[in-house]
Amino acid sequence: MGYVPGFSNDIFISYSHIDDQAVDGPGWVTDFHRRLAIEVEEELGAKIQVWRDKRISGATDFTKDLDRQVRGSAMLLAILSPGYVNSRWCDWELTGFAGSRRVGDLWVDTKCRAIKVFKRPADVGGLRALAETEGVKLFDVDSASDVAHEMEGSSDLFKHRLAELGHDIGFVLRAMRKARTVFLGTASASLHDQRERVRQELAGRDYRILTTPDGTDDRQMRLSAAVRESALSVLFYDRTAPADAAADLAATLERRIAMDQQATQIIVVHEQPGMASQPWDEADATGRGSAKVEWLIEPQAHSLYHTVLQMLEAQPAAGSGPDAVAPAEPAPAPDVSGTPPPAVVDGAGSRQLTRVYLICDHRDHPLLESNRARRLRDYLLSLGFEVRLPLAEQDDASQFSRDNRTKLKQCDAVLLYWGTARQAWFDQRLGELMQARGWRQGRAFAALGAYVADPQSPVKQNYETRELDELIKQFEELDLADARLVRFVARLAHHP
Repeated sequence: MGYVPGFSNDIFISYSHIDDQAVDGPGWVTDFHRRLAIEVEEELGAKIQVWRDKRISGATDFTKDLDRQVRGSAMLLAILSPGYVNSRWCDWELTGFAGSRRVGDLWVDTKCRAIKVFKRPADVGGLRALAETEGVKLFDVDSASDVAHEMEGSSDLFKHRLAELGHDIGFVLRAMRKARTVFLGTASASLHDQRERVRQELAGRDYRILTTPDGTDDRQMRLSAAVRESALSVLFYDRTAPADAAADLAATLERRIAMDQQATQIIVVHEQPGMASQPWDEADATGRGSAKVEWLIEPQAHSLYHTVLQMLEAQPAAGSGPDAVAPAEPAPAPDVSGTPPPAVVDGAGSRQLTRVYLICDHRDHPLLESNRARRLRDYLLSLGFEVRLPLAEQDDASQFSRDNRTKLKQCDAVLLYWGTARQAWFDQRLGELMQARGWRQGRAFAALGAYVADPQSPVKQNYETRELDELIKQFEELDLADARLVRFVARLAHHP
């Protein structure tokens, strides 16, 4: 396990073996590997996992292992040279890294997770998987002869550029580590089972879990640091009279520190029926500020961990790791009754709805058939979203076109449902969706997705597009725990 939870490697070095040939001592790439690992570890103050393929035997079939290493890496460094450009293996590694992730997942703030390191001048225009970033040049060009010379690892300029590279890598790895770190608060006996289910779900997905430190010395300072290191704090609030006074005191301290830091939080509440005050009243009394807080009152177990996963998927720099798999059994639609009224009411007192346009073929229409499209619609409705549908009854194609254009303008998100229809129908709807960006006067969609359902076909199985945030393929049944569906819903849940 690397520095970034959920990834087996922090850095994958992609290079051509031609560039590591040695005359005396280690090859250039071997020396760079050693110096890079030291630089990044000193930048982070922690050990990292750097993977580089050292096998060159043509008789060895290591494709499966290489694919696993590429996909299991948080970052990729491409050592660019004429040899790299001419290597089909290097292109395969680069495409495998970029192609296994959504476009947005390749970026952390303004830093790309695939970094170009130029060993020699090379025309990399044909490497389409590489982002259009400047990269790091570890060669120098003689002004008189216009000849490029590789920098020696001991040169001051090499060390300067390596330090800059290590700083950028450290920034990305820190952000990705935080995005996969959760602070799990103290729970009373009444909330213990809820906490344990969340812990199991997070551990099963290789998240880093922080808890309140033991002991009393500097406890508050260390607790503050743990909350600060976490992308999400899952806290517990027992409004009854808990028997364990120490646990109740610890939980109260955790909530206060998270509120003071304006941390992203889920607060799980246990209370007796008919209590007069609301639990979020406490937040106003403890400096809630602009903290992002999701209150869940007596949630069902599946609702709690589903909300936790949604909020984690929505975090910047969360990335898409190799652990993004669904649980063994699908979760039912979450109970959203714990969402407090302030989250859905604007200053004028009117409800603020996130509108999802579920586009489907007439033969799959939820108002005409009891099918998967209807179950998908009902699921989105159960989460509190408004779901718009195409006209179930229409006189002609022009009426559909006018209605379709109006809803594409008005709705906050779009989900294309590809069931009975053929590819031509889907491609036409996708084209209309791309045109709609120009109709909306600069107002971006909160989420764009497609749900590909039965009947299964080779066309659907092999269909891919980067025009959408999520391409959700489920041919057997509606799986609400599918990571792609969770990410789509998370985008909706955090739409302002």
